Amino acid sequence: MHLPPPLPDELLLGRLIRHVTVSGETAGALAKRAFGSSRVSIHPFLTSGLRSLADSLQEDAEVLLYQQTLAPLFFFYLPSHAEKLQALVLVNDGAKALRESQLPSFGSGHSVCLKWCPQCAQHNLQEYGVAYWHRMHQIPGVTACYKHPVLLQRVELERRQRLIAGLLPTCNSYLRSASGIESRVAAFSQNLLTNLGEGLPQIDLGTIYRYRLNELGYITSGGRVRRQSLLRRFAVEVEQYRPGPDTPLLLSRDDYRYISELLEPGGSHHPFRHLLFGTWLFHEADKMLGYRPSQVKPASAENSIGESHVLEQRCLKLLKEGRSMAEVYRLTGKSRCYLKRLAIQRGIPLNLKPRALTHELKQKIIRMAKSGMHRETISKRCGIGMGSVEQVISSEPGLVAWRKRCHWESKRRRCRARIVRFRQAHPEAIRHVIKDECNAEFFWLYGNDTEWLQLTLPPPKVATGRAR
Repeated sequence: MHLPPPLPDELLLGRLIRHVTVSGETAGALAKRAFGSSRVSIHPFLTSGLRSLADSLQEDAEVLLYQQTLAPLFFFYLPSHAEKLQALVLVNDGAKALRESQLPSFGSGHSVCLKWCPQCAQHNLQEYGVAYWHRMHQIPGVTACYKHPVLLQRVELERRQRLIAGLLPTCNSYLRSASGIESRVAAFSQNLLTNLGEGLPQIDLGTIYRYRLNELGYITSGGRVRRQSLLRRFAVEVEQYRPGPDTPLLLSRDDYRYISELLEPGGSHHPFRHLLFGTWLFHEADKMLGYRPSQVKPASAENSIGESHVLEQRCLKLLKEGRSMAEVYRLTGKSRCYLKRLAIQRGIPLNLKPRALTHELKQKIIRMAKSGMHRETISKRCGIGMGSVEQVISSEPGLVAWRKRCHWESKRRRCRARIVRFRQAHPEAIRHVIKDECNAEFFWLYGNDTEWLQLTLPPPKVATGRAR
């Protein structure tokens, strides 16, 4: 079996489409010979069955994998799935390979399309005599051409059989200018994918991101990320990027999870999110892959957690020594609120000048809280703020859970009483009427006390048909 030789940056599916276009062979016959089934559904950029296809073409499966598909991009950004994804792409199991790529989990596995640049198509037609599908244009989320500052055109592949004769890019499409960030992301993606074709570098993206952010001043001395200033700057830079079905952009200017998740070690995220963030952070993929951090090492999240524990133990030690909260604040930098809560939780007596919240008053608050009294009522009766009442309640072991249980029981009694009183007043009412008249109580009991509700409601009436 022979296919047309690959053109520069040509997609593997594009070679197959060129073959059925030029040779006149049917798509089903080609799929049968290449993949063993005439009904196989070929994914545009994650084509599976490469080992059998390479054997029939007498080509190298690794070359097909790394030079004519987008699999290397997923290997790089999803390292925990790379080994299994590579095995599935080499064998003929496209459905499992697609699931392993996590695209359906990212909400981007439902839309299958091919993208092209009209100017590239015109240039290819003049130089090679045919316009073909470029692999770099198919990167999920990328909307601009890496060579020309224009937006890519797209055609949806709605049929199961993607080997469509004559499906080639056209040159007469209307050109639309791409924004600066769209062109930069396209150039960054092309640069990265070219490097990945030569081998996969072993780098920890989360660590590299934190090092770079530390150099830019977005990491505190304690290892925390200055999320507000970082997200504010990042959102301004990428706000001109056009949304699409496969472009997971920021949900809002308060979408802090977008950044925090990318900095977590071993996270599984859509490749486009990495491409967008990497473009803003490094500008060029070569700089990211060859990045060597400065000598100053940012504190990791694990180290910062350990430091917090050490600082907490130091606060406890100073408080147990009888130091004042003002002195402990000067020595540790922790607020009075934090120190007061810590002391109450550990049962450490505090010698405070404001003596309104005495031991006797705390016991009174606890007794009223156990009786189910509302916090606002307790605050008024004791003459203290509601925050102090909440602090006492939360420091008593099991009291919060007890109050939640009491409130739940009270709600159940009220709902039961409402249903019972309505049934006593309307003994002939059917279930449908009870549900309409006692709607809130009915559905609360339906979700929380179904057994009692079914025993209390009148038996359901058998439906009768209309007399003929």
